[in-house]
Amino acid sequence: MISSTGLPKNDNDLTITAQYYNNDKDIKKAVNNTNDEVSSNESNHYNPRNTPEKKHSDIRMNDEASAVDEPTSKDLLNDAPDGGYGWAVVVAGFFAYVTMFGVANIYGLFSQAYATSTLEGKSTTLELMTVGSVLFVSLNVLSPISVLLVRFGTRFNYALGSILACLGVFLASFTTEVWHLYLTQGLLFGFGSSFLYMSVASVVPQWFTKRRAAAMGISSAGSGLGALSMSPMVNYLISKYGLPWAYRILGFFLLGICTVGTVLIKDRVPMSSNRKNQPIKSPIKLSMFKMVNFDIWLIGSVISVMGYLPPVFYLPKYAASIGINKNDASNLLSILSASNAAFRIILGFGADKIGRLNMFIIVSALSGIFSFVIWPFADSYNILLLYCILWGATSGMYYALAAPITATVVGMKDLSSGLSIAFIVSAIAAMGTPISAAIQDVTPNNGYFGIQMFNGAIYVLGAFICLYLKYRLTGGSLLSKY
Repeated sequence: MISSTGLPKNDNDLTITAQYYNNDKDIKKAVNNTNDEVSSNESNHYNPRNTPEKKHSDIRMNDEASAVDEPTSKDLLNDAPDGGYGWAVVVAGFFAYVTMFGVANIYGLFSQAYATSTLEGKSTTLELMTVGSVLFVSLNVLSPISVLLVRFGTRFNYALGSILACLGVFLASFTTEVWHLYLTQGLLFGFGSSFLYMSVASVVPQWFTKRRAAAMGISSAGSGLGALSMSPMVNYLISKYGLPWAYRILGFFLLGICTVGTVLIKDRVPMSSNRKNQPIKSPIKLSMFKMVNFDIWLIGSVISVMGYLPPVFYLPKYAASIGINKNDASNLLSILSASNAAFRIILGFGADKIGRLNMFIIVSALSGIFSFVIWPFADSYNILLLYCILWGATSGMYYALAAPITATVVGMKDLSSGLSIAFIVSAIAAMGTPISAAIQDVTPNNGYFGIQMFNGAIYVLGAFICLYLKYRLTGGSLLSKY
C-alpha cells in the first residue's frame, strides 16, 4: 500500500488469522515481549481512519505473536515460509472450497430437477431458490461459532465442518418435501461449510506473506473447479440414477476429499495451552460499528455480493427458457465455473500487485456492466456462453478478498471481531435470490429483464461504495495501490 498517507507500505504484511485475536491482554503482552522499543502508548494508539499506522509496520508480525502468547521462535512468527508445507495447506483449502461452493454453485441443477420431479406441484420457484439462500445465510451467520471453538485447533474445526456438510448432502437424498431441503442442504450443509470456510480463512494466511492473496485465490478456485467437475457429474447421475442416489454418490465423493483435506490442514503457529484453558468468549465487539470505514466496507461488500447468487442459480432455468437443452445448460454452468476458478487464481496474483480493495472495486464494476450489456441480449447459446465466461471471470472474488480487505480496514487488533461481523452481515447478500424471484413474478411474462437490471445495478452500486471507502482510506488518492 502507499506510504504517503501514513498507511502501511504493503498490505501483504497483514494477516487474517482471525481466531487468534480475541484477547487484548495477550496482544499487549506479545508486543511488549518481542519489541521493547515500542511503548504501550504506541501499541494502543488510536487511529481515526481505523487503519494501522506506518510506525506499527515494524511490529506488525510481532502482534501476530499474540496468537500464541507463549515462548515461540521469533523466526516462526516473523518469517512465514511463503510456500513450503503451506502449499499442502492450500490444497486442503482448495478441497474445502470444492465442498462448500462447488455444491452451492450447482444448486440450480438440483432446483431444476426437483421442480420437474419430486417436488413438482409441491413448491414454487421462490421456495426452491430460497434453499440456496438459506445455505449461504447459514454459512455466514454461523461462521463465528468456529471462532469460539478455536481452542480445539483448525484441524478439529475442518473435520467437524466436513462431517456436517457431508451429512447434509446425504440427508438431502431423502427429501420428499421442500422443507426437508431447507433443513439439510440449506441449514445443515451451510453450518458445516461455515466451519470449513473459517478454517481456511484463518490458516492459509499463516503460511504466506507476499503470496497471500494468490494462495487464497488458489484455494478459492476450488469453488469454480468443483462446480466445473460436479456439474456434468451431477447431471449424469440425476439422469441415470435419479435425485436420491445422485446426492448419495456426491456425498461419498465429498467425504473422500474432505478426509484428505483434514489430514493436510495444519496450523503453522501452534495454540498455547494457556489459550486453550481460557473461557470461551464471543468474538463480536459491537463497538466495531463505531468505525465508519468498517461500516462503509460492510455496506459496499454486502450490496455487491448480493448479485453473485442469482445468475448462478438461474442459469439452468434461463437457458431452458431460450431453448437450450439440459446438457448444454449444464455445460454452460461448467464453463462459468471454470472461468470463475481460473480467474480467481489470476486475479488473486493481480490483487497482490495492484491492491486488494482496488481489485474488488474493478471486478464488481465489471460484473455489473456484463449483466447490463450482455445478459439481456443472450438469446442464443453463443451469447450466453460469452456472458458465462466474462461474468464468471469477475464475479467470485469476494470470498478470496474479504478477509484481507477487512484486515486492512480494521487493523490487526480488531480483526477477529471485524471478520466475524463481516461474515454475519454478508448473510444479507443471500437475499439477492429471493428478491430476484420476486422481481420475476411481477415482470411481464415472468421474464428475466428485471433480474438482469437488478443484478447489474447492485454490483455497480457496491463498486461505487467501495470506491468511496478507498477515497477515505487514502485521503483522496484514488489511483494509489490499496
